[in-house]
Amino acid sequence: MIKSKTPLAWRQLIKAKGRFAVALSGIAFADILMLMQLGFQSALFDSNTRLHKLLNTDVVLISSQAQNLGLVNTFPRRRLFQAANLPEVESASSLYVRLANWKNPQTKLESSILVIGFNPNSSAFNLPEIKENLNLIKYPDTLLFDRSSRGKYQETIA
Repeated sequence: MIKSKTPLAWRQLIKAKGRFAVALSGIAFADILMLMQLGFQSALFDSNTRLHKLLNTDVVLISSQAQNLGLVNTFPRRRLFQAANLPEVESASSLYVRLANWKNPQTKLESSILVIGFNPNSSAFNLPEIKENLNLIKYPDTLLFDRSSRGKYQETIA
């Protein structure tokens, strides 16, 4: 029969308990940092693709000079009409995206917000809240705020 013996590696670890604790805490700290980095990466990806996931679309045409979502240059509307004339395309509509400065009328604080403009007669988004309020945004000087945006817009919304 084989007698169970304490493995040599375990004996070396528990002989110097202080070194063992320091090594274990170092490994735990490295694991925590890696998990935090994965969380930040996931949050960054989700926040940058959130708008794209909400669009009611299969294909998006953007300017070849676009740098990011806030700095998208326009392109000739002729390209949109050319795409709409293809037999495979059901419909085509334009979407305008810009960064703008917002000044809260109550607090007078300025912040940068992403402004999205679209034809209210088209179904550009897959959000029921937008579809329910399409008639309201057809009026001049009317807009919708994202419920989950950062900032204190509740004071502005009346």
